[in-house]
Amino acid sequence: MTPNTNRVDAGNLDPTYSHLVDLWTSGVRDYHSLLGDYLTANSIFVAAIGFLLARQPSTPIFTLLVLVLCVFGILMTLQMAIVLGRFSAQNAVWEWQLRRMEMAPHWTQRQLFSDLHRFMNQQEILEDHEHGPPALYPDWAVRQPRPWWAHRAVSFPFFFAMIYGLFLLWGISQLFGAFIHAS
Repeated sequence: MTPNTNRVDAGNLDPTYSHLVDLWTSGVRDYHSLLGDYLTANSIFVAAIGFLLARQPSTPIFTLLVLVLCVFGILMTLQMAIVLGRFSAQNAVWEWQLRRMEMAPHWTQRQLFSDLHRFMNQQEILEDHEHGPPALYPDWAVRQPRPWWAHRAVSFPFFFAMIYGLFLLWGISQLFGAFIHAS
């Protein structure tokens, strides 16, 4: 069996690089874990509001409860946007540091994060003729532009905030309608 000369050996890596890789991978894992948790919490809030709205006839106490849930939901989406945005920025800084270390003239290991950046952001073909397949082409999803709405730290909070906002407007109109009819 011949040793693979292109293989990254964790024992030969700069300790700072190794720690940054650990921070980056745990940051990406935590980002996706938090995203899943926030999506679950928001889905539960929306389902609870929908359940309350399905009650017929709508009473002022349930309408008030819908309004309270909407306010908490809006606050939760604001928190979601801030936390996911901070994690995304933190991970970007660590990836930037890793790419900077890989670009140093004395770097002899594979440039994993530089390759990732070239592939994802610059949409370059990655080639390695010693392994199969010899080239990795950017697929359809990688070639798509990444406008502001494609970022999960923005799009999901915006989506849920719109839903909570619509429910909030509905609840306010119901309360005002109940007070107008009562007087």
